[in-house]
Amino acid sequence: MKKKNILVNAIGIRDSGGITVLRRDLSEFIADKDNKYIVVCSSSNSIYQLRKIHLEQKNINFLILKNSSFIYRFYFENIIFRRLINIHKISLVYNFSGSVQFFLGVPQLTKIQNLLFFSKRLDGVYLNNNFFYLWFKQVFLKRQILKLMLKFSSSLEIQSAHVRESLSDFICTDKKAFYIKSDIDVEKESFKHPHYYDFTKKIKFLYIVGPHFESLHKNISDFTNVMIELKKLNIDFSINITLTESQLNNSSFWDKSLNEKTNFIGYVYDENALNALFDNNTILISTSIIETIGLHVIEGIKKGIVTIVPNESYSNSVYGESMIKYDLFNSDSLLFFILKVINGEIDCSDYIVSLQKDLSRNERLKYNSILNVFEEVI
Repeated sequence: MKKKNILVNAIGIRDSGGITVLRRDLSEFIADKDNKYIVVCSSSNSIYQLRKIHLEQKNINFLILKNSSFIYRFYFENIIFRRLINIHKISLVYNFSGSVQFFLGVPQLTKIQNLLFFSKRLDGVYLNNNFFYLWFKQVFLKRQILKLMLKFSSSLEIQSAHVRESLSDFICTDKKAFYIKSDIDVEKESFKHPHYYDFTKKIKFLYIVGPHFESLHKNISDFTNVMIELKKLNIDFSINITLTESQLNNSSFWDKSLNEKTNFIGYVYDENALNALFDNNTILISTSIIETIGLHVIEGIKKGIVTIVPNESYSNSVYGESMIKYDLFNSDSLLFFILKVINGEIDCSDYIVSLQKDLSRNERLKYNSILNVFEEVI
């Protein structure tokens, strides 16, 4: 790929996993001195920090939007993008945040990072709980818009094979090119040795979630319910959770009786502070109904702690067969596997090493560089 100008559409990416993946892509853009990148982003502290770090990079320019409304975004992506394409002679629009533009006249590569609107499993949860209006407002309407958008993109970047399977339930994928790309560093030095576990001492349960924790797909109730059961069993444990006390106490999904055992950490911006959460005697619990990849779980595996996830298709696709998987919406099932770990029925060190091997093997089968994908699309 020679002398190309690429427009990177990262509008809507502000923090959490999206920033983590964008940061890795930016490192590849920096190394690609032959091409230039215009990165369009929404305003946030994380984005301004990224721009500050990359100010001296001559092949990367940031364009930060302060207006993040849906109408303005639609206008900007479909009108202003056309101007940018003409002015900068853009060869490719990389829709990092999953949207697609109409009639731009240049190839588009769309990264699918969110499966909330393309999940039969999540549909069933809404409808089985008689949340029809919420489903219509939160899922169905957005699904129709995204389905229309995806008709204009023949090239899709995904993080795991299960994403294509989920999309195929709602759109025709026969004529679309799928590029399964790894967003995970699986070089040997990126994996930590398994942490030390002694369950005669206090156990630390780690639950990583953002301020959208009350969204149905995050399913925090499973975590809350099993913590209550562990408390009834008089097990010595504490909870580290990336939310504030006020956030949880104002939520109907939380039980205030757990407050005395909980460290309310809030959103963690500092990498060192985040790394400190992956500690000895720590068990990470994930309860999500649907994930594209689940970076918090990936971090748990790489940092060498025990992790437990729901027994869903995404778990098998991303994390492999070795992962401990409980039955969704079944606190007894989650409790069963936690007690197996605590009672020594599972060798924690061997378990963690097997997860790391599975993850490394799975990720090495994918595209390793977004630049390789660009070459094929253009």
